[in-house]
Amino acid sequence: MQDAGAAVPRDHLAGTLSPRKGKVLTGYRLAIAGIAVVVALAVITASLRMTEGAIDRAVAEREAASRFLASELAVLRMMAMSSEGPVPARLYLGIEECFYKSVAVPFDNEEAGRRMLAACAQAELGRLHAQGGPAMAEKGRALLAQIGLLK
Repeated sequence: MQDAGAAVPRDHLAGTLSPRKGKVLTGYRLAIAGIAVVVALAVITASLRMTEGAIDRAVAEREAASRFLASELAVLRMMAMSSEGPVPARLYLGIEECFYKSVAVPFDNEEAGRRMLAACAQAELGRLHAQGGPAMAEKGRALLAQIGLLK
């Protein structure tokens, strides 16, 4: 004799719904996993952009003093390269060295930078006076007044 329970499945409807239910849940799981991957990529992209922006700002702050000095002393640099006398070159090199020793990082105030340049220029004029005499210092003063660094 055959067992009646063995021939007929216990839960005929549960057997047909069970595989379908598993497929639906798998679909939901795939959708949730896809959404999680997209969100993770968005977070990673945003963090990389923020990091890149912070690096760009830090580099810009670090180079601000150099850009300021280059723009303010561009004429003096050209004079130093084309002049036959030593005064423009000594002024340029001395002011540049003094400025880099004195500049604060981050450099954010151009007016303070101009005051610092003027102070460095005065110090270099004093050095020219001490090493070359009053005539060399007067040439330096005239040159700095001509380019607008001293008034």
